Amino acid sequence: MEDSYGNRTVWRFLDGSISISVSMLIAVGLNNCGFCTGFPVLDFLHELTTREDGVIIVATLLLFPTAAVMYGVSKMIFAAKEAVERKARAKGRQEGLEQGTEQGRQEERERIRKLLAEHGVALSPEVLSSLNRNGDSE
Repeated sequence: MEDSYGNRTVWRFLDGSISISVSMLIAVGLNNCGFCTGFPVLDFLHELTTREDGVIIVATLLLFPTAAVMYGVSKMIFAAKEAVERKARAKGRQEGLEQGTEQGRQEERERIRKLLAEHGVALSPEVLSSLNRNGDSE
């Protein structure tokens, strides 16, 4: 349990670090953006980056939206991973149940055959055929 908590703490740190780096990268990209002049918000952010310390100001402005997007993306990735693992476990469990059921049927048929042989009961070909089949229809 503690190990899982430790992994979450590390991921939160990395997620925050990545968010800061991405917001700074976007701010630098806006500073060098040549086609941002036609869009109102991009034009405003581009104008801010050209001022003194403007890249840092824009990176700070973009930090919350970037962190929100990064958090949402990471949550989505981990939720998808969990769903795939849950589906694989359910499939494995179902296959195990089916295999166990078939193995149980075979063992029970073998037990019945031995019991009838011990008591000297002669079986008709139809009953023998029914005991020897793989349990497709009972």
